[in-house]
Amino acid sequence: MTLVSAKSIFPGMLSGTALSLLAFFSGSCFATAFQTQQVKLDHPANGHLLKLKDNPLLLVSGHNTEHRWLSQVELNSLQASQIAIPTTAQFFDQASIAGQSGSQLVSLTTEGVAHYNHTEKRWRKLLTSSSLYRVVDTKRLRHLEFSHDLNNDQLSDFLLPDFNGYQLWLQQVDGKFRHFELTIDSQMQAFDEDPTYIARKPWLVDLNLDGRTDIAFAKDDSLQVFLQQADGSFPTTPTALALGVGLTPDNQAQLRGGDGRSFKGLVITRLQRLADINGDAVVDLVVQQQQYVDAMEQNYSYHIHYGQKGATGVSFQPKPNQTISTSGVQFDVKFVDLDNDNRVDFYTPAAHIGVRSIIRALVAGTANVELQFYKQQADGSFGSQPVYSQDVTVEISIGSGQVNMPLATVLKNAAGVASLVVGDGEDTLRTFAPASAKLFSDKSTKQQQAMPKRGMDALAVDLNDDGKEDLVLPFTSQEVTPELTNQLQLLIQQ
Repeated sequence: MTLVSAKSIFPGMLSGTALSLLAFFSGSCFATAFQTQQVKLDHPANGHLLKLKDNPLLLVSGHNTEHRWLSQVELNSLQASQIAIPTTAQFFDQASIAGQSGSQLVSLTTEGVAHYNHTEKRWRKLLTSSSLYRVVDTKRLRHLEFSHDLNNDQLSDFLLPDFNGYQLWLQQVDGKFRHFELTIDSQMQAFDEDPTYIARKPWLVDLNLDGRTDIAFAKDDSLQVFLQQADGSFPTTPTALALGVGLTPDNQAQLRGGDGRSFKGLVITRLQRLADINGDAVVDLVVQQQQYVDAMEQNYSYHIHYGQKGATGVSFQPKPNQTISTSGVQFDVKFVDLDNDNRVDFYTPAAHIGVRSIIRALVAGTANVELQFYKQQADGSFGSQPVYSQDVTVEISIGSGQVNMPLATVLKNAAGVASLVVGDGEDTLRTFAPASAKLFSDKSTKQQQAMPKRGMDALAVDLNDDGKEDLVLPFTSQEVTPELTNQLQLLIQQ
């Protein structure tokens, strides 16, 4: 509103840069306000949340020791209704389906992929496929991102992990699928007689610079790349791209007690991200280096290798172009453009684990986590220290074995500039407005708002398609206040 009125008063006087600055500072001057809407559920909201794109539906899953549920919330009417879960369902996701408008609910089952028709309230099988998930977890239904548009035809394709590869199903305009089996082994850990199978993470990037999305997997100190062909097909065997950036071999990167290895001075280096970090439309490589002081204390650093264009595609220098050095144990690393300057910034929660922290957790039932924010500068550097940090208190229940982190996330306004929102206690929401150099203000505005026990499960998403991110707060069956149990509270950014 400020931007529009200023332009109408001074027509023709505001350049594109000035408009961006005005949008930034207008977001800095006014506190973010919310309108709260309540949605009652027939089950705890302790699973996963997913807003369907181009469809006014919000999905929420939940569970207890005996049952699992999936509900859809009609955002126009704020009415919730349960969806019957197929007995073979493993995960859910959203997808663009031929002949259907807006994103649709799909499920990965033990048999393949199924589509839920919201109008007819029934499931239909889309395709039959094997996967790594061959036994149903009857106590959980979680979100898994297995739907992707690999060839930019506005139709979803399905990439399903299997024991010896990935099953790739490319959707056609007639609703049929082309099938490719990408040969890449999963990883297996056998700590005891019960093995654990782990699918390698697919990275969907253009590595040969032909404008088509390729599929890459990290293996030891290399990328195993399936290059998309001109006709949209994929080879069944990968091309190896040696990285030479010092990634720890897979078998050494597995941390297991009893291997006879000392943690003192141990360094584990893994691929953390393949994405465009500096905004030049070329994929970059981020390496996470985990440095052990001992078995309890760890520090992390992130080495950024900016991609370079070459005759055969993207290449990376052995030495990093930039390094982000942090402290503490990290568990949710984010690269996001927080100030709309077309350069992604970096933030992560970090916990310092030591003897004092353990004693405090046992005695007081709490621990401190620090949110660390690093702003990317014009030269691509991130600085030696965070430009902003914020402490949050985590509740630790020894009796239930639960770790409950409060709400702590960022929300973007219509100008694409983020504020920091943090839950403080059971009934206070604190908002830290944007601030240019250090990203967020030191002072917060407070408003009374019930906070869920597990604020870490909140979802930041644009619910009403007005260009501003809103908050979905999930409340479970174990809230302190009984009136808050089994519901969602939608905080619509004004």
